[in-house]
Amino acid sequence: MKMNKTSEEKEAVLGVFAALVRPLMRLAFEYGITAGEISGVIRRVYIKALEDRLTEQQRPTSDARLAAVAGLTRSDVAALREAQRAGAALSNRAYASLDQISSLLNVWSTHPNFSGAYGLTLDLDVQTTEGSPRRSYPELAAIACPTVDHDTMLMQLLAAGSVEIVDGQTVRCVSRAYVPKGSDVTRIERTGRFLGVAAGNFVHNLLRGESDPVYFERLVVADEVLNDSARDSFLKVTAERAQELLFELDTFLTHLPPSPANATGKKYGVGIYFFEEQAVNGPIARSVNLDNGAGDDRSTASEEIDVLTAKRRKE
Repeated sequence: MKMNKTSEEKEAVLGVFAALVRPLMRLAFEYGITAGEISGVIRRVYIKALEDRLTEQQRPTSDARLAAVAGLTRSDVAALREAQRAGAALSNRAYASLDQISSLLNVWSTHPNFSGAYGLTLDLDVQTTEGSPRRSYPELAAIACPTVDHDTMLMQLLAAGSVEIVDGQTVRCVSRAYVPKGSDVTRIERTGRFLGVAAGNFVHNLLRGESDPVYFERLVVADEVLNDSARDSFLKVTAERAQELLFELDTFLTHLPPSPANATGKKYGVGIYFFEEQAVNGPIARSVNLDNGAGDDRSTASEEIDVLTAKRRKE
């Protein structure tokens, strides 16, 4: 890992933070969030991350040491750490997180007690009934998310259209995807989660060690301005092809050997996103290497592909 950082690199990293925050300003304005509140969140995240880093390195984590590294006063650091500790109670929310609901849907389609051939989910009893030949939703929830209120999770699944209740007695899974409807807390949390993992991909590739794998990252970008009709066509084919690929990858994951009970480690995934950006003068290069490293496979980490190339070749 490269240790000597130049002032130009540091300035570029600050530019990354600016680029990440800039599109989120629309959310801030919509919800009346002030610059001071955003600054407070950034400081709190910074101090928590710094505390975790020093702990991993077995170094002191006193207020004075954190303040010296962070460039803040000791009183500021003490207040931020206290806020972090007080904020821990927020994790005891009454609703289920995206991870917890995704886990339940995954268990439903992969566990032999709740699924049939080819991952076909079985209908379940709404409540556990003695003598019933079928498994029940509470039994599924107890295995997938034992610490979450089962009724609350069921209401979230119903609201999202992931499940339906038939004749008041049967819970049926109608979609393996959980996409909440409306602008609610869960959807906002979902936005934060996936923005975070996308940023984590690039940070991993920038700072990875020699033995660490390069995480896949590719862009397909039109090198000319598209009208609404062309945009909609591009969006349609993207949605169709991407959905097919994601289902194929999901099926692949379900056939991997199961992890040991109580296994710890990291989860991995792939995200596909349609995006827009402000047009710039001149065409975008068909293949752009965003890494200046030489002599290893880092140069394959980032690439932009011209989606109009094939069309030009035909012409």
